[in-house]
Amino acid sequence: MKKKLFIALALILAAAAGWAVLRGAGGGDEVRIIRTETLAPGTVRKVLEATGIVKAMVGAQVKIGARTSGIIDKMLVKIGDHVEKGQLIALIDSREETAQKIEVEARLLRSRAEMERVRTVYPLQINEAEAAYREAEAEQEYADKNMSRQERLVKQDLQAQDVLDQARQSALTSRSRAAARAVTVARLKEEFVQERIKAEKAVREAQAALDTVEVRLSYKRILSPITGIVSQVTAQEGETVVSGFQVSNLITVLDPSRLEMWIYVDETDVGQVRPGMQVEFRVDAYPNETFTGSVDRVYPTPEIRDNIVYYLAIVNLDVQQAEKLRPDMTTQCKVIVEVKENVLALPNTALKWIGDKQVVFVEAEAGKSRRVQPQLGLQGLERSEVLDGLSEGDKVAVQVTLPASGKAKGGK
Repeated sequence: MKKKLFIALALILAAAAGWAVLRGAGGGDEVRIIRTETLAPGTVRKVLEATGIVKAMVGAQVKIGARTSGIIDKMLVKIGDHVEKGQLIALIDSREETAQKIEVEARLLRSRAEMERVRTVYPLQINEAEAAYREAEAEQEYADKNMSRQERLVKQDLQAQDVLDQARQSALTSRSRAAARAVTVARLKEEFVQERIKAEKAVREAQAALDTVEVRLSYKRILSPITGIVSQVTAQEGETVVSGFQVSNLITVLDPSRLEMWIYVDETDVGQVRPGMQVEFRVDAYPNETFTGSVDRVYPTPEIRDNIVYYLAIVNLDVQQAEKLRPDMTTQCKVIVEVKENVLALPNTALKWIGDKQVVFVEAEAGKSRRVQPQLGLQGLERSEVLDGLSEGDKVAVQVTLPASGKAKGGK
């Protein structure tokens, strides 16, 4: 609001000064027309003027750091270099992690060898035990048959009792041996399952340890996460990077094609600004070039600067324009609030204040002039829409000398 009052006061003072100059230059009693412009259809635009600043979009500027400590072996980029996504830009000393990787790889090889041994040896032992068990079963079957045969012979008094006793003892021994062989087979199968699980876990643990070391090794290789330009380098070769609770920033990469503009809109004008409105702006670096964009969104929360309330409007910029601009460039903006095409467009320089009325002087016959108080519609910075009072083809005075008395003669 203070800004608006200041601008209004400045305009009043400028109008008063112009009035004094015009009166002093008149020296006569008639309105003298110095320059005219023919009234014709045209375009009238209502615009809001504001100050803006070019900013990098979220994600367009990335500060690249290190999640590990160590001495910087190589810094492969400098400010202004173009980098691609995934490109190696710095190396940190990795001797300790390399040694750990060699140790873990050796442990992984031992674990894999043990797993292969378990997978190979135990099936062979099980096969041998099963063969011995089958042999024991065959011996038991023979011993049982022999005992039955000796029992029949003893009953017929054809064989001595001692032979029968030996046959019984042999049958019992065969049964015990077959049972022991069966237990051995079961034990070997259970051991094989347990040893295989143990070996597989050892391999997985060693592989996990290797993956961890490789991740730590990857931290020693600093890669660019985006494609862009190196805008800042904060460390050099030979410096020590110490990583703690906060990641150490080494390099900043900017994508120059992803820029936007922030416009600070006065609180008295923010109600007229809506998403989709076109914006024209200039920067000091290219004084003869006009850039364009469109309002993307208006922030709901205010920003107070110099005790003046502003609201931030974000303007999208296309890639071609963004490549010519730089972050933090100051812009002079015009937000196109309303546009009317093919209307009777009156130059604002033709509007003159006479007392408390805004009039236009129209060139008449014989060098005379007539004064008209037109009805205006849409008012722009350079031209205003005429609704009534003037016609197409009228020659309106854009520069006049008023009479010394301050009252125009021959006017209407």
